[in-house]
Amino acid sequence: MRKGNIFIYYGEGKGKTTLAIGQGIRAVGEGLSVIMIQFLDYNNTKEGIPLKALEPDFRIFRFEKIRENINEFDDNTKKDILMEIKNAFNFTRKIIETGECDVLILDGIIEAVEKEYISKEDLCYILSKKEAYMDIILTGTTVDDLLKEKSDYVYKINKEKVPN
Repeated sequence: MRKGNIFIYYGEGKGKTTLAIGQGIRAVGEGLSVIMIQFLDYNNTKEGIPLKALEPDFRIFRFEKIRENINEFDDNTKKDILMEIKNAFNFTRKIIETGECDVLILDGIIEAVEKEYISKEDLCYILSKKEAYMDIILTGTTVDDLLKEKSDYVYKINKEKVPN
């Protein structure tokens, strides 16, 4: 039986989602099933288009509405986002509890914790419930020591140079 691990890809640079998707594609190539749940990704749907060809082995779920102006939210929008993220988190909990996949990618979940849509304690609790064979990949910008401690692998993505 394979041993599952918890991976964190975080940092200010681009490439965290791409790295997670690449690990998922590799898993599909090994005959494993992958589920990706996206958090706080309001208008970036392009990566899902080519992955449709890998269904049902690689499935992507989004619970948030596409939003044009992500910098200005009124109170009603914030409530909507909270409900959408709660739905995504409850779905995450179900996937972990049922062991429905071999690799679970939680794209952007660390931002959802950072913005206090999900508590760090709730995330750590569900991570502790994962099946022994399941890999879980978390992505985000910053990560605290408790999440690092709960993980097997932590990778920091840094941007060194970007065009002006």
